[in-house]
Amino acid sequence: MSGTRRSELWGEVTRLPATLRFLLVTSFLMPLGSFMVLPYLAILLHERLGMAMGPVGLLLGVTSCLQFAGAFGGALVSERLGCKRSMVTGLTVRTAGFALFAAGLDSPPLAVAAVLITALGDTLYSPANKAYLVSEVSDEHRPVLLSVNNSALSSGMALGTLVSGLLISRRPLLVFVVVAVMFAAMTLAHLLLLPAPATAAAHGAPREDRGGDWGRAFLTAPALIALATAYIYWYFQNYLGVFVTTTHSTALYSAALILNSVLVVLGQPPAARWIGRVRYATAVLIAFPALAAGFLALSRPGIAPVLLGTVAISVGEGVLFLKNELEALKAVPGRPAFAVGSQRLALGGGSLLSGIAGGQLYAAGHSGAGAGQFWLYAAAQALAVTVLAAAVARGRRSRGGPELPASQAAEPSPARSRS
Repeated sequence: MSGTRRSELWGEVTRLPATLRFLLVTSFLMPLGSFMVLPYLAILLHERLGMAMGPVGLLLGVTSCLQFAGAFGGALVSERLGCKRSMVTGLTVRTAGFALFAAGLDSPPLAVAAVLITALGDTLYSPANKAYLVSEVSDEHRPVLLSVNNSALSSGMALGTLVSGLLISRRPLLVFVVVAVMFAAMTLAHLLLLPAPATAAAHGAPREDRGGDWGRAFLTAPALIALATAYIYWYFQNYLGVFVTTTHSTALYSAALILNSVLVVLGQPPAARWIGRVRYATAVLIAFPALAAGFLALSRPGIAPVLLGTVAISVGEGVLFLKNELEALKAVPGRPAFAVGSQRLALGGGSLLSGIAGGQLYAAGHSGAGAGQFWLYAAAQALAVTVLAAAVARGRRSRGGPELPASQAAEPSPARSRS
């Protein structure tokens, strides 16, 4: 990124209200704590607790589905109760889940319960957090704000993974206790420091129930492509750790996750305005083939293919997730929590399918020509999805996309009304 572009991005961030800057900081701290645990779940469940990969894959799929699909319920709660109360409740539940991890470190039933409870906490927090953010800025600034938020998330993921990679196999109890304390502190900070939201959308004021919102949220390109995105991407998220640590150390797995996070952190913000402007079909034709190329690289033995595959997958991830989110917000104007929740529901459905299919495909590939065969299966599916998703995105454009209701079109954005 050029110095000028970096200065422009930094200037936009520093001009944000203090409330939004606070939430960006928590967007770093949340994954910092979570990713001291979550990337190593498959390893802990499989190697420490002795669970077979089939049940592990199913649990990971169910967990991802709950974490993302359940967020739609969290979005409806946020619209009724307000973002602050939803976030505080979600953090409280998540704190309890991580504390249960420490208590159930040698107990499969307690560990499984802890996994599900932490996912439940996220269903309440995530949609409220993003709804609060996007409701406080104009549409023009949403791509940059969301990309900076994503960068904060990815930075936390990278650092959490690095710290935990050095400790999780030797001192797992210490890791779980530290994470539980971190989330307890964040809960208190949200309760005491987060001011009352400035907008009705974030405050939880009753909204007009527009029946068309449900169709625009679930039966249009953003939801369908988000489902396909999660299905393909979660092969990488769920199974890279088990695949890499079979023949390499956890250090390589940590390095791959850090590389993935750094690329998103450095690459997405300067590309955010372009991602916001580019046609949906064009974004799809760039991103899904990038995922396929990454899977093909992972199918080859050695350290370099793992890193090269991670680079390609990071490109696809950086484009798709932001573009899907922006299109979802356009599809349901004036209801950011509803839009975010519906997007997470689609991601949850895709992650569930990925967990179920991935566990079986991984077992089949590992028992056949080797674990690398699994990534060939994933690459073939990514290429097939490219064709289907591009057709869906083009169909949306040919129909002109959703129209902004007149009552919403006349409503000024919060950022403009304060300027």
